[in-house]
Amino acid sequence: MNLAELFIRAVKSGCICSIFYHGFMLITGTAVNLKQVVVFTVVFILLYFLWLVLVSSGKTRRK
Repeated sequence: MNLAELFIRAVKSGCICSIFYHGFMLITGTAVNLKQVVVFTVVFILLYFLWLVLVSSGKTRRK
């Protein structure tokens, strides 16, 4: 997979996980503001993208 596909996968996963995480927080009665949602989503996307890049590059090196 190239970097664009990995980034798209990270964005999709980040949005879905953010919706589930903050939805659960709202259900439990925890206050959520927009800044928390944006920061969580951006950090999750960047870390997951980094992990995807590292994992995919490790598979190609071992072969």
